[in-house]
Amino acid sequence: MQQDDVITSAAATTTATKQTDAPPERLVRHCFWKYPVLACVFFVVLLVLAALVGSPNWPRDTIASVSQQDPGGATLAFTQELAGDSTSTQNATEYGMGNPGDVFAHNPLHQAAWFLGATVQAALDQYDVASPQQRVAWAKHYEAALATITPMSSGGAMSVTPSPAYSKIATLQGDFGPIPVMVAADLRLAQNGYLEQYLQTVDAGHAYHLTNIWLYDHPAMLNTAVQQGLTDDQWGMIKERGFSVGPWYLIVPAIIHVKFPGGENGPGFILWNLLFAFFLLFVVPLVPGIRDLPRYLKFYRFIYHYPVEGELDKPLFRERHGATHGGPEIVAEGGD
Repeated sequence: MQQDDVITSAAATTTATKQTDAPPERLVRHCFWKYPVLACVFFVVLLVLAALVGSPNWPRDTIASVSQQDPGGATLAFTQELAGDSTSTQNATEYGMGNPGDVFAHNPLHQAAWFLGATVQAALDQYDVASPQQRVAWAKHYEAALATITPMSSGGAMSVTPSPAYSKIATLQGDFGPIPVMVAADLRLAQNGYLEQYLQTVDAGHAYHLTNIWLYDHPAMLNTAVQQGLTDDQWGMIKERGFSVGPWYLIVPAIIHVKFPGGENGPGFILWNLLFAFFLLFVVPLVPGIRDLPRYLKFYRFIYHYPVEGELDKPLFRERHGATHGGPEIVAEGGD
């Protein structure tokens, strides 16, 4: 009687073992043929994302190309740098570059004065002997005059910044001092590629950085960003020119930065990211129910499946798996 109970208990245990859904106790078959199929599916998804939410494959701007395409904008950029109210001037301390008027407009002219002609040299001499206040006054007068030949900006929060009409610049009159001659010479240096080469010569380690700073002084880069949806509040953290999708690893902080309340400032951005990290590190792997979601959703079916009844009765499978999964070990014919 006792022996019958043992047999019954063993049978019940065997039945329970067969009914479990835990992979370590139940033989599974890995479906390696699905791996290339999944890779193709993910590739198609990537292409769709690139087409719908990716950034345009826009060629990299250079000082020469931008100055040639929009000389009016370049004229405005040089004037604002000399006047001390350009974007780079407002962030000069952060950039660690010093006075942008000297870096981009004044010093390059001195370096190239020998081939720019007597008129430019005379303008530089006049500028050099003037007081800092007088220099800024001349530049601001010229900037105000440029505003009179600049179209009105389009309305809305994301508006395009217009450039002065270059064809009308020669008609401007006022107390500009040597500024028009200097700015026109700077434009020549920018258009023929000299300015970018100059930046590489005087500060090779930061030439790329300085070039980008000047490009942001020019309205063309901001206008392109607005038109192509690349500004900061249009997913600018991940939609960078030159990348069809953008740095995918920044998608989470980008969403936090743009969409979450307080995510646009430093403390809020850090706190939201810490909360997301806490969710990934502790909630997902440790909280019952959430950690079991992949099993509930049967994600394992993408890589393996449980054999159907009779599938493992084939001699090949019995020979390969029988000994390790509770069945008798079968030696193939001809074996030792």
